Amino acid sequence: MRLVILVSAAALALAAAGCGGGGDDSASTSGTKSETWAPQVCNALLTWERDLRSGSRQMSADIRSSTNLKEVKRRLVAFLQSAEQSSEKMVGEVKGAGAPAVKDGPALQSDLETGLSQTITSFHRAVAQAKKLPTTNPQVLATGMTTLAQTIQSEVSAIGAHFTSLDTKYDTTELKQAMADEPSCKPFLSR
Repeated sequence: MRLVILVSAAALALAAAGCGGGGDDSASTSGTKSETWAPQVCNALLTWERDLRSGSRQMSADIRSSTNLKEVKRRLVAFLQSAEQSSEKMVGEVKGAGAPAVKDGPALQSDLETGLSQTITSFHRAVAQAKKLPTTNPQVLATGMTTLAQTIQSEVSAIGAHFTSLDTKYDTTELKQAMADEPSCKPFLSR
């Protein structure tokens, strides 16, 4: 199913972008040490990504095995609601990490949280749209699901662009090194 593929791809793109900080940290600052911040943030993103992948696989299997259009819609809505809840949990965990103790750490953290919070809004909007999908005609439902998938992809691409700008805006060598040293960050850095 196209929606499953797009949501999974979006999760991967967003997670990879979300862990993309880097740069010069010549000034001493207060906040969470880089070697503490990196695993907290990357573990939150990694868990979120795994939840989305697992949910996507399950939804795809469930939808393939169902011929009942109302059931297909119900499973789609349930997946999107779960993705929204998982996004809320991930954002909460990233906020819990606090600002990294690097130059412009509070601003970087604020920008990171703002970008990640957009995933909650995107999935919230997708849930509302999915609930409105008709279940009387398989072609109409399929078209609606395709349109919804394209909307999610478009929104996630915009979020990804936000993270690309963060990587350019904040150049923090210490944070980049802490992430390179952290096993939970490696899946994102190698993409």
